Amino acid sequence: MAPQDQVERYQALLDAARCFGRAMDLPTLIDEILERAQSVMRAEACSILLPDAQTGELVIHSTKTKHADVLKTVRIPPDVGIAGTVFQSHRLLNIRDARHDPRHLAAVDQKTGFVTRAMIAIPLLEGTRCLGVMEVLNARDSDSFDEQDEEVFQGFGGLIVNALIRLEAQEREVELARSRRDLQLASEIQHSFLPQPVQTFPFCRVRIQYFPAREVSGDFLVVHRVGSRRLLLGLGDVSGKGMPAALTMARVTAMIEACAEQLGTDLGEWVSLMNRQLSREMKAGRFVGLTFLLADAAESSLQVCAAGQFPPLQFDGRQWQRLGVKTQLPLGIVSSRAFTADRVPLRRGDFWLLFSDGITEARNSAGEEFTEERFVATLAIDQPAPPTLAAAVTAWNGFVNAAPQHDDASLLLLDWRGVPPPPEFHTTCAPDQLGYGREFVGQWATYAGYDHITVGQIVTACDEAAANILRHAYHRRTGPIHYYASLDEQMLTIEIVDEAPPIEPAQIKSRALDDLRPGGLGTVIISKVFDEVTYLPLPNGNRLTLRKHLSKEA
Repeated sequence: MAPQDQVERYQALLDAARCFGRAMDLPTLIDEILERAQSVMRAEACSILLPDAQTGELVIHSTKTKHADVLKTVRIPPDVGIAGTVFQSHRLLNIRDARHDPRHLAAVDQKTGFVTRAMIAIPLLEGTRCLGVMEVLNARDSDSFDEQDEEVFQGFGGLIVNALIRLEAQEREVELARSRRDLQLASEIQHSFLPQPVQTFPFCRVRIQYFPAREVSGDFLVVHRVGSRRLLLGLGDVSGKGMPAALTMARVTAMIEACAEQLGTDLGEWVSLMNRQLSREMKAGRFVGLTFLLADAAESSLQVCAAGQFPPLQFDGRQWQRLGVKTQLPLGIVSSRAFTADRVPLRRGDFWLLFSDGITEARNSAGEEFTEERFVATLAIDQPAPPTLAAAVTAWNGFVNAAPQHDDASLLLLDWRGVPPPPEFHTTCAPDQLGYGREFVGQWATYAGYDHITVGQIVTACDEAAANILRHAYHRRTGPIHYYASLDEQMLTIEIVDEAPPIEPAQIKSRALDDLRPGGLGTVIISKVFDEVTYLPLPNGNRLTLRKHLSKEA
C-alpha cells in the first residue's frame, strides 16, 4: 500500500472515531459504522452482526440497503457460519474466496443476490466478552484482503467496541435514572398510603414507626376510624420485595379503606370477606400476612385477628407479654377460609404493640437474630408510649448496627385511654370537699397521658387554685366551685369557676420561692406548672382557665 494511501486510511480511522463519539443511539451508530467501514476498507459491502439480547442469535446489519429488510429477518445461531465461528473463537478470519468455504452461508447470498468472495471477519471484543462480529466483503481494488487490511480493520473494530461500550453505559445510565424516577414515584405513592406517625383520637393515641429495607416496601400499616367509637388498626406484610410487593401493598391498603365501613360487630367475618376478595385478585402466588385490631371504646373491648402475622404484644401496667391468640393463614391463599377473632377487654393505660418480622428477624454483622425475646426485653415498663417506642427502636438499631437491613420493619403502638372522664364536676369549695376536685383533675391529667410526676404537679397546682378561691374569693366561707376539663390534640384545658364576688388579680399576691414562709406560693406553682393561665371576672363569679401542652412524652 502506498504511504499516501496508508495516511488516508489512518485519517479515515480518526474521523470515524470522532463520528462514533457523537452517535447517541444504536441505529445511528450502526449506520455510521457501516458507511465508514465500507469507505475505510474499500470494500463492496460490509456487515455487522450483533447478538439478540433475548435469544443470543446474531442479527445482520448490512450496507446492502436495498436488501436491509430481508437481512433483518435473518437470524444466525451464534455457533453457525463464518460469523458464528469468529463469535465463538474470538479470532479473526481472512478468507480469499468464501464460496469454497464450507462455513459460508450461501443461503444469505441467495436471499440478497450478492456474491461474497473475499472477506475479513473480526470479533468485537471487550476483554473476554464478544459484542458481535464485523465483516467486510469483496475488496474493490484486489481479489483479496492483505495483512495491512487486517491491521486497519482490527483498528476499526477497536473503535466500534469503544462506541458500543459507551452506548451500553449510556443506556444503563438512562435506564438507571428512569428506574430511580420510577422508584421515587412509587415510594411517594406508597408513603401517601401510610398513616401519620402520631394520631390522636378521643379514646387513644396511635404511633407508628416504619423502616423500609428498600425505596419501596412490602410492609404497610392501617389506622382507620370506624364510626365515632371504633378504630381499625392493622400491620401487614406482602409476600415478595420491591415494586411488585409495593403495588400489592397499595392495592390491599386501598381495599381495606374501601371496605372498612362494612365492618360489623365481628372482626373475623370481615377479615373472611377481605380474604375472599384478595384471593380473587392476588396473582402469581402472592399473599398478605396481616394482624388486625378492632378497638371499641363503647364496649372497652379489643378484637384481634392474626392472619399470618405476629399476635400483638400487650402491656397491662405490669409486664409485656404476647397475647395468646392463634395465628391463622395469611390472606389470599384459600378463598373459602373462615377467619375468627379473639375478644379481650381494654383498660385505660394498656399498650398494644404490633410488629413485623423485620424487627425480630433483623440480624447483626455476626448473623445473630434480634429475636422476639430480645425485643420484648427492650420494652420499658415504667414509661409513657413515646419513650417506650423510642427505646425499642434504639435497641433494635444498636443490635443491627452496621449490618445491612434485609427486610422491611414496622411498629404500631396503641396507647389506650378509653372513654374520657366526665367533662365537668361540681362541688362545694370547702376543705373537706376539695379532695374530690383533686380526683377529677387527676383523672384528666392521667387521661391526657402525662407521666405520674407531671400528673402530681397538675393536681397540686389546681388544688392551690381551689385553695386560693376558698381563701381570697370566699374569704374562708363555703360556696360553689365548678371544674371543667377538655382535651384536644395540643392542650389539656382545666377551668375552675366560682360564684364569689369578682376579685382583682392584684389582690392575690405571690412571693418568691426562696421566701420560705407558709402561704403565698399558689400562684407561683400554677404559673410554673401550666403554660397558659387566664383569669376572667364574671358577673356572678370568677373563671380561672389553665392550659398545658400535651407532653412530648405523652
